[in-house]
Amino acid sequence: MKQRDALEIFSFKNYYGAHSTTVLLNASNSVKYAVKTESIVKQHKRVETLLERDSIDELAAAEGRLVHLRDSEVVLFKVARSNYWQARFRIYTGKWIRFSTRRRNLDDAKQIACDRYDEARYRERLGFTPLVKRFDEMAKCCVAEMRRDIAAGTGKKIYTAYIAVIETYLIPFFGQMYLTSITNKHIAEFEVWRNSQLRRPPKVSTLLTFSTAFTRITKTAVEQGWISDKVPVPKLNVRGEKGKARPAFTNDEVARIQQLLKNWYVGVEGYTGEMRLMLRDLVDILCLTGMRQGTESMNLEWRHIEWYVEKDVRYLRIWVSGKTGARWLIAKHECLPVLERLKATHTDTADLNFDDLLALRMPVKLFRFKDGRKPFEMNKIFRRLLEDLDLVKGQAGTDRTLYSLRHTYATQELLAGTDIHTLARQMGTSVTMLERHYSKLTATMAADKLA
Repeated sequence: MKQRDALEIFSFKNYYGAHSTTVLLNASNSVKYAVKTESIVKQHKRVETLLERDSIDELAAAEGRLVHLRDSEVVLFKVARSNYWQARFRIYTGKWIRFSTRRRNLDDAKQIACDRYDEARYRERLGFTPLVKRFDEMAKCCVAEMRRDIAAGTGKKIYTAYIAVIETYLIPFFGQMYLTSITNKHIAEFEVWRNSQLRRPPKVSTLLTFSTAFTRITKTAVEQGWISDKVPVPKLNVRGEKGKARPAFTNDEVARIQQLLKNWYVGVEGYTGEMRLMLRDLVDILCLTGMRQGTESMNLEWRHIEWYVEKDVRYLRIWVSGKTGARWLIAKHECLPVLERLKATHTDTADLNFDDLLALRMPVKLFRFKDGRKPFEMNKIFRRLLEDLDLVKGQAGTDRTLYSLRHTYATQELLAGTDIHTLARQMGTSVTMLERHYSKLTATMAADKLA
């Protein structure tokens, strides 16, 4: 019998793709040649060409490309695009796990494949995912979760900072490591490298952002079952140079800002004009409530505002949700005309009585363009306003932002004698935080007694 007649051809789907594989078997049923192609037709043409050229030697040269281990539970093989041995094995669920051993030597590849197989079976019995993920894989999953939350409107503004830290610093340094293999030595090396990239000693707030981003990756790994919550993972250092508090505005400076905003939008067309008009109301609300600029203020809707009556006096109560969770806050009485002004800005609320508008509990944002879109951010246009007034720099030489209006509110309330515990609840912060940032006001608040 000719060698050509001794061969049989079989075609089947492979384990990990939609392509088909053609296998030629000789009389002893040993694999003589296997090739993965795009279609069965191309495979058969290739086989016929090989047979017509009497290329049995070429087929024999491919023998041994499949290496079976552990009673064929683990299979080593090579693909045309790589010099590394690839491996696959089947877990209890019947799913095939495929990975690269990243080894060219067959003995080394066998050791790695069997070790990964044993570990996968062990992890599967404990209820974890079969294979341990590298740090970069865990980090990318964490970033994807935060981006989904941001897109859904449930993510916090700080998520953008966490994502930037993960993608710019954590993945480039720790990417190819495993989370469970990171040691304190690695952390120290990372901090030296990070500081060289920053080109400045990081402030405590910056270090907290790095530490929280790293912790979120660990949390994601635990939730996904990639590591156990019992496994000790080192944390990033948060000891650094103390940051300077954002400067507040004086009463005279606030009056100058409000005076310019009354006409700053007049004659300005398009989105810029709308943003300038919007900024007038935003500045007033921040000064009259102490809420945080960003997540709390820009997500404010009419349904979040209601009347609260106590001892026959009506108070405006606003529900906000931000950095420290959700809470009710009480707006000053002067906030009512500001809200009336906002109501008149849009056609869907302009004709409604104010009390009727609150009763409708409309899920419509207060700060929005006429087409309904929410501004992405307001700090740039506020800075332009401060530049016109020469108020960008505070007394300590630091730049002021919209967040400085929150510090202005806290300063004015403490100087007016508001109890620090009440103020902490109103602003959604802790007494300790207020004492830390506003301890300099202690002497001023007791000026009468000290004088």
